[in-house]
Amino acid sequence: MQKNKKQIIGRILAVFIFVMLLNFGYHAYYQAHSPVDDQSADLPEIAVTKPTGQEITVDYSYIGQIEPINMTDIVPYIGGYVETIAATGGSTVKKGDVLAVVKQDEYIAALEAATADLSVANADYFNAEKQYERMQKAGTKVVSKTEMDNAEATYLAAKGALEKARAEQSVAQTNLDYTYLKAPFDGVLGNIGLSLGEYISPNSRNLMQIVQYDPIRVVFSVSDKEYLKHLHAAQNSNLKIRLRLANGEMYDRNGVIEYVANAVDAATDSVAVYAEFANPDGKLLPYGYVEVFLERTFDNVLLSPKEDTMMRPDGDYIYAVTNGVLQERKVKVLGEYNNQYVLENDFSDDEYLPIEEIDARLLGQKVTIKLPQVAETEE
Repeated sequence: MQKNKKQIIGRILAVFIFVMLLNFGYHAYYQAHSPVDDQSADLPEIAVTKPTGQEITVDYSYIGQIEPINMTDIVPYIGGYVETIAATGGSTVKKGDVLAVVKQDEYIAALEAATADLSVANADYFNAEKQYERMQKAGTKVVSKTEMDNAEATYLAAKGALEKARAEQSVAQTNLDYTYLKAPFDGVLGNIGLSLGEYISPNSRNLMQIVQYDPIRVVFSVSDKEYLKHLHAAQNSNLKIRLRLANGEMYDRNGVIEYVANAVDAATDSVAVYAEFANPDGKLLPYGYVEVFLERTFDNVLLSPKEDTMMRPDGDYIYAVTNGVLQERKVKVLGEYNNQYVLENDFSDDEYLPIEEIDARLLGQKVTIKLPQVAETEE
């Protein structure tokens, strides 16, 4: 009886051990032949793209006013009757061109008289100089001190008279030159309010106006923030200045920034910018208004939809996946292009940009990225 009981217990233990081994074998086989458990299968998936820099040209529009670089009224330096009018209103003139001539008779006579006086003064100086030299050679044993002093005084007086005569001749020559009213620079004349035989003087009204057309200047204002962001940052190296005329036509020549005002206008918080344009055809008329386009080319930048960019007092942010974690990433906005922001491309290789709407609750969490499928090309 006791022996049967032990046999029964042994069989039960054998069955139990067999069941345990069978269960262990089953689990081992299942784990060996079941798919590998991917922990990322439980992470949220986000469609992303790799940040890729591109070249973008951005336009900034301003209202500008055309100003001449040089403009002046022609007035006479001397008085006299107009003898010749050598130019017409609206004509293009070169620097030094004669525009009108004042009657010259009295000025020619004055120059001749001054020239004659200069000859006399020169002769007197020659005699006085020689006399003084002879007395110096003779010495005080032959010439008294009084005679020596008189000779020296005569010499010095003759020298002063000669210098005065030279100055008077120079004045007479200058006055004769002033009888020619000349263009001070290349430009275009306005109306000539002058008649032959008319008496003019330095107190007369303005006789005519001359304006320099080529080159010409366009002045526009930018905010102090725009100045720092574009003009100062770029140092004009990748900037273009273009114009749209009043008739809607784009001007066919680009300008160059001549200089920027040296102070901010406190009333408007803006800085005046002076740009120079070639104007050989005279299309740009002084004091007209034009639309100025400041074009800046960015070599390596990204575009971000405005709605995806978060503008905050401490900076601007977008969503980005860095090392598999969704986070807010601070960015630098350089400008706007087609309703998008232009961002500085300072992204690293392990950063990706979402291309779908983001649930803000995922911030700070690990995510799975999904890159766009690249279509295979047939060989």
